[in-house]
Amino acid sequence: MDPFLRETPLEHRCIYYPLGFPLQLKTNSAEVVRAAEASWGGWPQAFAKPPLELRTIVEPGEEHPPIPVYRGQAHLMSIVSDRENFAMCDYTRHFAYCRLNAAAVGDPSFVSYYFLEAIANFALTQLYLTPVHAACVARKGQGVLLSGASGAGKTTLAYFCAKKGWTYVSDNESWLVRAGGRVLIGNPRRIRFRESAADLFPELKGRPAAPHPNGKMSIEVSPEGLETAYQCGVERVVFLARQAGSPATLRSIRSGDTLEYFLSELPVYEDWVREEQQISLNRIAELNPMELRYSDLEGAWRALESLVA
Repeated sequence: MDPFLRETPLEHRCIYYPLGFPLQLKTNSAEVVRAAEASWGGWPQAFAKPPLELRTIVEPGEEHPPIPVYRGQAHLMSIVSDRENFAMCDYTRHFAYCRLNAAAVGDPSFVSYYFLEAIANFALTQLYLTPVHAACVARKGQGVLLSGASGAGKTTLAYFCAKKGWTYVSDNESWLVRAGGRVLIGNPRRIRFRESAADLFPELKGRPAAPHPNGKMSIEVSPEGLETAYQCGVERVVFLARQAGSPATLRSIRSGDTLEYFLSELPVYEDWVREEQQISLNRIAELNPMELRYSDLEGAWRALESLVA
């Protein structure tokens, strides 16, 4: 008897490197492999760490699962959509188990976003990384973190800078390596824009917006023709404040306010994890952070150029 499905054959075995860290996927489903490939295929290995093992078993089922609920205590995290679609992750054992039905894996973006990527990001942020809600571009080897409230223009300014010859690192999701000084990891393989970005960039006109699994409509493009990098060292932190009719101006802001803002954006982690994350955030908060008020992308780009001249 095998009521727990411990002996289910997991004939598909692949190694991926989400955010540069090794992950070994074991599954009985080719559809799960395709979803993992879409999420992590092409990521280079950047860190020699013990691999996270992710076992994913797919069984029959005709009902598409609802958006899952995430819960965590101590070193454990659960993802539960329903009785047929759920996952558990124990980052201290570098292990996660995921059970899905056939209807779920027929929606690869759903599986990737809510299960595969969520599991990997949970484990990696517990063990090694600090998430930062910011875009990142680099110029002359200097990484510039673009932060600010939703709608401040982080993604559009990062893209505009990249079109002007800067190196594109990430749109609005970045991660600091806690043991790496000010090393930041981004995902330069895609850029997600709001629909309104088509008014700023002619090349986006006519591109259909599609619903992201989180429900937001976005235009997603690959940064073809742009210089990209998976990581860089952060040298400047700039908070964006877009104001109609305002000339581009830079002013210094308090490092304490910067640290407080970044900490307020963090989910709740175990105390020792949050302490390490605060240390890593403090390293960039002390980089003479600036506020950039601007109304047009050309002026904002020129102001950023002056910071790295």
